[in-house]
Amino acid sequence: MKAILKRSGYRIQPCMVGDRPDVAEYIFGDTEVAKTLVHNVSSREGALAATNAWIDTLAIDGKKNIGTAEHIGLWTIRDESRDNQFVGIRGVFVAPGLPANSVATFVAVARAYWGQGVSSDSSRILCEHVFETSDADAIYTRVWPNLNPASDAVQRRLGFVRAKRHTLRNTFGEARMKEVLEFDLWRASQLRGEDFDETLRQVSIRIGQLAAENLLDSEAAFQRIINTLPDALACTEDLQTKIMDDLKSGLENPAWATYRLSRDNWSASLRGTSSG
Repeated sequence: MKAILKRSGYRIQPCMVGDRPDVAEYIFGDTEVAKTLVHNVSSREGALAATNAWIDTLAIDGKKNIGTAEHIGLWTIRDESRDNQFVGIRGVFVAPGLPANSVATFVAVARAYWGQGVSSDSSRILCEHVFETSDADAIYTRVWPNLNPASDAVQRRLGFVRAKRHTLRNTFGEARMKEVLEFDLWRASQLRGEDFDETLRQVSIRIGQLAAENLLDSEAAFQRIINTLPDALACTEDLQTKIMDDLKSGLENPAWATYRLSRDNWSASLRGTSSG
């Protein structure tokens, strides 16, 4: 699949092994981009391991990509007007825990290209590709509840509807859950200065979501966050209350929030676009 994004003019094309350095630098090497991708990228080694896992398996010339169906794979998005600058990456894969004859999709956009409609435009192209080149019944996508409302809005505009929640444990297993925990604790340990509220909110909610799946209990979750915060970040009573409130939010809204796009909903979405 090769296409041009209508809103931006960026090109989406199959990912190749040669794209590895850009994926490592702009996606898994940027913790703000990679923070929802269920990998511990707190170190260069972790970022490279995550990059290699995706490239080797899903790049068109990846060493583990043997006989993959046409609708499964990894695609890169590039800005040809700026010397083919890397914009982002899209993936379609068969995910554990999902119904038979369905696929999952994800997107990650380099920080310099946030807010330019890359996610929604490339989602439309990818959904069309999946339904035209396969007999898949549905496409799934999953987000962290309460962390990314913009992603929720994108899914709904495309015709995705909320589906049965799939847990992190059933999807990735406990080892990957522990990766998320260690990554978020590392993020908490790096907090500095006054601009820490949003990151601490995200960390507390996500660790609360892990507690909801019995990786650790809520009291242990609270203590691990408190103990990880830098000494320079005074843990006042107000701050402790906020951490507890955000942990509770995670406990009440476990990961993953799951969205499903059926063939019928996709067709209806296309008809609505045409009639508009």
